[in-house]
Amino acid sequence: MPDTKTTTGHVGARQPQMLDTFDARKVKEIYHLEPHPETGRLIDSHPGTRTKPMRVLCLGMSRTGTMTLFHALKKLGYNPYHMTVAIMSPRTSLALWGEALKAKFHGEGPAWGRTEFDKLLGDYDGVSDVPCNLFTEELIAAYPDAKVVLQTRDVEPWLRSMDTTAGAINRWRGWETVAAWDPSLAGPFVRFRDLVCPIAFRTITDFSSPETPARQAFADHYAHVRRVVPKDRLLEYKVQDGWGPLCEFLGHEVPDEPLPHVNDASQFVFAHGLMWWLAFGKMVGKVSLMVGVPAAGVVAAVWWRRNR
Repeated sequence: MPDTKTTTGHVGARQPQMLDTFDARKVKEIYHLEPHPETGRLIDSHPGTRTKPMRVLCLGMSRTGTMTLFHALKKLGYNPYHMTVAIMSPRTSLALWGEALKAKFHGEGPAWGRTEFDKLLGDYDGVSDVPCNLFTEELIAAYPDAKVVLQTRDVEPWLRSMDTTAGAINRWRGWETVAAWDPSLAGPFVRFRDLVCPIAFRTITDFSSPETPARQAFADHYAHVRRVVPKDRLLEYKVQDGWGPLCEFLGHEVPDEPLPHVNDASQFVFAHGLMWWLAFGKMVGKVSLMVGVPAAGVVAAVWWRRNR
């Protein structure tokens, strides 16, 4: 289970502009998507369409400045898509991305192309972070006019960052148990995590051992993007380089303010800790309804002792 002591100071914290892309009406419209009666695919029931051209694809790994780029693109007038957008409607968005990942990497159904991406990403003109970065060939083929930013960092600090964020939360005990009682958030998160992490990082929890497969996954991803993206569409970029290279590549004037460096590690851990505890609370509440409050308290105490 998570230790929230290190993140208590972030209660109520909100990343600037994080919710600007959130549209409650549209989320409600797609929240209860059912598989299409003819194809069996969720994406074919999605009502989305493309409303603006896709302009930039940021295809670097997670924890390489994806959140900084997310906010930088917003400063430049883009409406970018990021994992933080997907998690605002987890039951639908994570299931849709799961469908795309299973089609590409496990051969379960037709692969996604322009039609499918337009449905899910139609209101966005930029993408950043996992799982979009796992669809390099598909996205550059679907959007041939979009420029590609490959943000990167040295592998050792990347591994340390992953180990203290995604690796740390995935090592918390009890995820599978509490997720089974929370079909709206923790359940979709755990199913998506178990699918995407082995594909993106070749591990779910191991980012610190000398032989971690994540090191090779990192190298292979960057080699793959460099191989398949035409050089005239590609900018290799570190957020430490500031506005200059990014604005020159995208054709924008440099803003008269610093690049919004966003280190969301503490917020990331806090948000997942909150998810864990909310799911735990749902589990205790539902058990209480079934067996009574005193018995539920005993069950929770035994489970707590075994998992702490």
